[in-house]
Formats: sequence, structure tokens, C-alpha cells
Amino acid sequence: MRARSALPLLAAAAGAWYLRSVFRFRDPVRLPPTAPGEVLSPADGVVCAVRRVEGGQITGEPPVDAAGLLGTPEARDGWLIAVFVGPLDVHYVYQPCSGRVTFAQHVGSRTNVPLIGAAEALGLLSGRPADLLTRRGPLENERLVAVTHAEAGPVTLTLVAPGAGLRGTSFTREGDEVRAGHKAAFLEEGGVALLHLPANHEPAVRVGERVQGALSVVARRMS
Repeated sequence: MRARSALPLLAAAAGAWYLRSVFRFRDPVRLPPTAPGEVLSPADGVVCAVRRVEGGQITGEPPVDAAGLLGTPEARDGWLIAVFVGPLDVHYVYQPCSGRVTFAQHVGSRTNVPLIGAAEALGLLSGRPADLLTRRGPLENERLVAVTHAEAGPVTLTLVAPGAGLRGTSFTREGDEVRAGHKAAFLEEGGVALLHLPANHEPAVRVGERVQGALSVVARRMS
């Protein structure tokens, strides 16, 4: 009887080990679309925000300082798209567009705080979005920042750590020539991918939508 009662615990332990040691390191083959003017999702996950950036502020209540959130010297008018990368999502991050990396920086933090609560995290797993932009986590946590000068203007990709810390590896450096759909980073603990686009783009996704990195088109350049 004791052996039988231990089986569920052993199964749970084996499942947790598999998720942390094998499943989150999976590297699926991705064949990105090649239509001109399209911006690809940088990561797998749920779209948590599609906001305008005007006058250096991300619109909403309350407005958020765009440069402070993104970790960049400035933030031009345009769009911000946020994708929450959960524990069950692919943890690789992909280049949203082709171009030359003109700015790359690691922004540290003494204390990483949870991005969301437990109930909101469960909601995100089922596709229910949560507003992350006004929380302490996205504003204060560790992050990786890269600005790519694309044909239509600068595109910023900022990867924000969850409460466990970033534990991320960037595959790009300042001066690199990158291609849309190629790997940009690996986020061991997941987090949030923030994508800042120039104003000459139009978002192609909405809040609550699930996207796939290097496959889903999240915005298109306006002609």
C-alpha cells in the first residue's frame, strides 16, 4: 500500500523534472514567412498589450514611460506589443525583422519581482490576458534590450525577467546583421517580450491572442 501511495508523488516529481530539464529546452523547427513589410512575433505566448506610443508615453491609465519600460535612450511614436512567455511555451526568442542591430544592452536589477499573481498566471495559461505594463515587474526587473534598424525604421525587442530572474542568453550583439525568424535569445524562465514598432506599422494581433515566435505576423508595414 505504501508503494502505491508513493506512485503519484513519484509521477509528479518525474513530470516536474521533465518540464524543467527537457521540455522547456525544446527547439522546434520554424519556417518564417517571407512577405515584405511583415513583423513576426518574437516569442510564443499570449498577447497582453497592444498600445500606442505617443510623445514618449505608452497610452493607457496610467500612461507609462516608454523608454524606461523598454530600457532604451528614447522611444519614438509607434506601437508597443507585449507577449507573455509562460512556463509551457517555447523559451527561444526570435528576430521579429531583418536589419542591423544598432543598440544592445543588458539592464540588471537588484530585485526581480513577480510579473503577475498566481491567479493571473493560470488565466494566461488558458488565454485570458492580464495587464502587465503598470506592474513593478515590467518596470523594474532585469532585461535584455536590442534595437534593430530595419528597412522601415528602428524596431526594439526588450525581454523582461519574471520573478525568478532573467537567466537569459542573448545571441545578438551590437553591429550584427540579423534576419527575421532567426534565434535572438533563450529565456530559461520565460518572461515578457516587448516589441516596439515605428508608427508606419499596423498591428495584426489583438489582446488575448496566442502567437508563435517566428511564425505569427504581429504587424505589417503600411504602404
